[in-house]
Amino acid sequence: MMQATDVQMIADRWMLESRRLINWGSYEGYHEFRPSTDHKLPVTLLAGASESGKSTLVDAQISLLYPTGTPFNKASNSGRSERSDYTYLRGMVGVGSTETGDEPLYLRGRDENGAPQPVWGAIVDTYRNQTTGQVLSCAKFLYLMPGDGRGDVRRQYLVWGKPVDPRRMDQYRDAPFTPAQLKATYPDCLTFPSAEAFHTHIWSAMGLSEAACRLLHKIQSADAPSRLDDIFKQGVLGVPEALDLARTTVEDYERYDENFHAMDEKTRRMDTLRGIQQAYGEYAAARGKARAFEPVKPAVDGTVPAVLRDWALARMRGEVAVQLPADRAEQQNSEAEAKLLRRRTEDLRTRLDMIRGQMQGLDGGNLTRLELELDQARRTLEDVQANRTRIEQTFASIGETLPGDEQAWNERRINAVNFKREYNKRDGECEEALTAAINARAGARGDLERLQRDFDRQRSQRTRISQQMDETRAMLCRATGLTPAELPYVAELMDVNEHEEDWRLAMNVAYAPIAQTILVDKRHEQGFAAKVSTIDPRTMPRRTWQFVDTARHYDDTGAHANILTGEQDGDWLSGKLRYRDDSPFADWLRSQTQDERFDALCVTAIDDTDRTNRQVQADGQIKSGARGQHGTKDRAQVIGFVNETYLNALAAQVDAARNALSQADTDYTAAKTQSDNLHRELELANQLAYTSWERIDIAGAQRTITDTQDAIASIKNDPKLAELAKQRDELNAELDRVERQRIESDQAAARAGSAVEAALIWLRDHADTGTTDAAGATADNDDDAASGPLPDEVTAALAESYDNRFAGLADAAMRAHMIIGAGAAGTQAPGESFPERTIAGIGKDMASRINLLNGQADAARTGVESKMSTYIALYAADDDSLTASVEDYRYYLDELASLTQLAVVAATDAEYRRCLEQLLRSFLTIKRAIDTDASDIHDQLDRINAMLKGQQFGPKHGSLSLHADVRRPERTFWAQLIRVIGTLNDWKSADVNDSDASRKAFAACAPMVGLLRAELAQVKDANGVKSYGARNLDPRCRSSFYAIVHHADGPDERITSTGGRSGGALQELTSFVYGAALIYLLGGGLTSEPSYTTLFLDEALIKADGRYTQRALTVLPRLGFQVIVSAPESKTGEILEVSTKAYVTYKDPDTGLTSLREAVLHQNDIDDDTSTALLTEDGVAKRSVPTSPII
Repeated sequence: MMQATDVQMIADRWMLESRRLINWGSYEGYHEFRPSTDHKLPVTLLAGASESGKSTLVDAQISLLYPTGTPFNKASNSGRSERSDYTYLRGMVGVGSTETGDEPLYLRGRDENGAPQPVWGAIVDTYRNQTTGQVLSCAKFLYLMPGDGRGDVRRQYLVWGKPVDPRRMDQYRDAPFTPAQLKATYPDCLTFPSAEAFHTHIWSAMGLSEAACRLLHKIQSADAPSRLDDIFKQGVLGVPEALDLARTTVEDYERYDENFHAMDEKTRRMDTLRGIQQAYGEYAAARGKARAFEPVKPAVDGTVPAVLRDWALARMRGEVAVQLPADRAEQQNSEAEAKLLRRRTEDLRTRLDMIRGQMQGLDGGNLTRLELELDQARRTLEDVQANRTRIEQTFASIGETLPGDEQAWNERRINAVNFKREYNKRDGECEEALTAAINARAGARGDLERLQRDFDRQRSQRTRISQQMDETRAMLCRATGLTPAELPYVAELMDVNEHEEDWRLAMNVAYAPIAQTILVDKRHEQGFAAKVSTIDPRTMPRRTWQFVDTARHYDDTGAHANILTGEQDGDWLSGKLRYRDDSPFADWLRSQTQDERFDALCVTAIDDTDRTNRQVQADGQIKSGARGQHGTKDRAQVIGFVNETYLNALAAQVDAARNALSQADTDYTAAKTQSDNLHRELELANQLAYTSWERIDIAGAQRTITDTQDAIASIKNDPKLAELAKQRDELNAELDRVERQRIESDQAAARAGSAVEAALIWLRDHADTGTTDAAGATADNDDDAASGPLPDEVTAALAESYDNRFAGLADAAMRAHMIIGAGAAGTQAPGESFPERTIAGIGKDMASRINLLNGQADAARTGVESKMSTYIALYAADDDSLTASVEDYRYYLDELASLTQLAVVAATDAEYRRCLEQLLRSFLTIKRAIDTDASDIHDQLDRINAMLKGQQFGPKHGSLSLHADVRRPERTFWAQLIRVIGTLNDWKSADVNDSDASRKAFAACAPMVGLLRAELAQVKDANGVKSYGARNLDPRCRSSFYAIVHHADGPDERITSTGGRSGGALQELTSFVYGAALIYLLGGGLTSEPSYTTLFLDEALIKADGRYTQRALTVLPRLGFQVIVSAPESKTGEILEVSTKAYVTYKDPDTGLTSLREAVLHQNDIDDDTSTALLTEDGVAKRSVPTSPII
């Protein structure tokens, strides 16, 4: 057999020689159909009654030769679509009713007892090449095992260069056929595993194509098109290239757009995660700093840890040890100097004694006595002046002046005695008044601080709830990872209407049972209790929460009251309320406030006889059944929204509290002044009691000094005595000076000695135990103590606090002496020593610093969890297992690592450039395809017209040519395409790395992509045309076809599908067009004849009168086709006139089986040009081909 790839010097003409069927539809067993292969008029009539099996024979062509999925003829389906290889193999004859419903009825597949049995069948077409005589058989064998369903048909395909008798495979009927069995039965045949491979081979061998098969199928179907437009659009023209290009462009753009959005979205997601990572780093650093100070954190009772104490003592030991040698040197130097000064003092005293002896010999000792008296008088004056000054200040403190003489002084002393008798009574009154003022001031200050704190909190958080309620919710938020907005109190979600402000107190009373209930979305219920259990119950006030299904609709229940009383909604407290409608809990809350447990009828005065309705007055008194309630003292008014009116009222309370504190301060100052004055009067009275006038009489003391000085002066008038007195005075002055120096040296030596002794004792008492070195490193292995040196920041903080204890003492000696001077053993009670105060002070500083660091860590944690909440809301709203808690940080870090591993980066300029360059190429290709697709139609018609040259058409034997009008795409579509190409060309020409320009260029493509998307949305298989409807992309939608008949003796004649000719003429035109189109599709470019010639026609295609029918049927053989026409017996007359062979199908009404018989044609006066053929009277062929069922 000649291969399809061999070069053919003479054109092939493959013609069907026979079709053999086994078990195909109603054709039970073996049947053979041999159409006419007459070299002049190969026309075969296939006649028979409706549903007698004509279309079944034709459908074998579809099953064997056409692409998989090609639908069988509608005639064989009877308008249904259930025909398939399976139903044909089993011989489906209809549908019957059974106990289980309607079920199909089959001729084959079950034995006489109804048991499943195998069945096989075959379709075999044998073609002969009329040019070379070569034979080519193509066969399809079908097999079903017992019980197989529609999808279980086993198929084997075969091509052989000889006639194939399928009956020879009956020997293998007990099991599905195999390629080996086929090759054994038909030596050297080719077998194929699939219909696609089989079709590829035989189409290549006979010059067929998918497009040709599509047109052949159209011609043989009952609804074959007859209009020129339909013939070309359904059978000749393929799907234009622009459609696939547009589809690809839209897909590319959407993919690019989705990728860019996804990349940007993932980048934003990574940025959010990096923000969490950074915030967590800050939190971890803050928490690390706080933890670094844990070793030096005092206990709750203020006890300082050993690490801190040892560190501070080590610093003190260092300072004391450094100062000790200096103090020893100071002691030794001072002792030596004091020794020298004592010798000098003794020498001066000896000289003084000599001069005093000389002076006593001259005046008898009077001068010495008087000088001693003068010294005493001077000291007395100093005492009198000091006494007078002190007592004058006391007088001045109570607003009085010192009496001017002795008599007035004595009278004032008598008054003081009387005052002291009344003092206790007056002191008790003053103390009572002062205590009351102190308490009032403390209360006023507390009220102001509480009101100011509450005002600041409510203003910032926009809530009326109490501080305790707020703090309790904060504890729940930290434990569950939810935000305050996700855990609202009922009180925060409702309020009275603005014009119902008088009922605010009633609202707070009536709904108090649920006001402090926290609402939780039911989505968070799983695991909620376990998270709350992490809170120490001793630190949390008891609180109630309610899980609410926010996805559910809650019906209003307030009608309960209306039904009972006939009141309107506005008379009920629930009718005076408004709600925070943006809350997911609003629907639930509305139903609760209208519930009879909480709702109340608003009345001016309680109706004591009404025990049916719950009643409430504006002042908050409630009556419910037999119970009543009244009073709102100490009840927090927490329900309602925060608005400016409310804030102004709070601010007014703060101002009033501030004024009250100011008044309390004034009252305290007055009481304190009165008490102080009373105490100063007592002090004055006590001074008066033991102070005589002489003790404050400055004038008297001065007179005594003057008198003594006068007596001394009279004695000193003796020159010799005066000289001795001068020497004595000089020696006394020198002695005083030397004695002062000696005393100072002794004191310095004593101080230094005391310092040395105190230092030794202190160092002994505070000896290093070896637990902590100077840097703070611990040497023991106590599990409760820190191990290793303290961190630098802790050591620096300790040093700073330590130095602050010595504020103003830069001298090292003073610091060391302060340490040991206050730490001498046994001098002070424990805890009062300077080292202890220093250590306690450092402990307080560390506690304050730790609190500050913990606060910073808490704030950092809040920042982290806030970012986590944002992330969950944006990207993980459906993940109930994820919480906005630092405990879940590992998930966020893993998510960031996962995204980072995907190398997700923001859409780069290079990526946009590649995308835009691809889109530019796509739009240019679409434009070229639109132009090319239109020109291709004209090219196809030109080639078809070239094949029609020399073919006579019509009764006048003219010639025919085919033409098309192809309109341009719509102006708006074309303009947008040109515009987007121009935009992209401009962008490309700019050649700058401008990301904004790239993004704008990408966005500019959207309108054109939208137009393409709209075009593609119109595409569908319609009216037998595949992928039809895109007007601007598909030239088929813009094309109109027509024919021109050229007459040698007259003007040309234009013919369209709908006018210009009679029905018969259009029928002849249809035949011409079909033939020309098929020649074109079947490779007739070389000889103007088709390589594959067999053409099945349905009689529906032949609708005109006999004369035109015969002319139409002779057109196709004249163009080189073998024609097989299917028609009912009632319409066979005209067809028989041009047929050279005829077959009749007959279906037995009892068995449903079809027989195929060849009719004998009687020919009278046959010549080369005309012939007449008639069926015999009984219509039964005398040269019939009997059927041979497979046994």
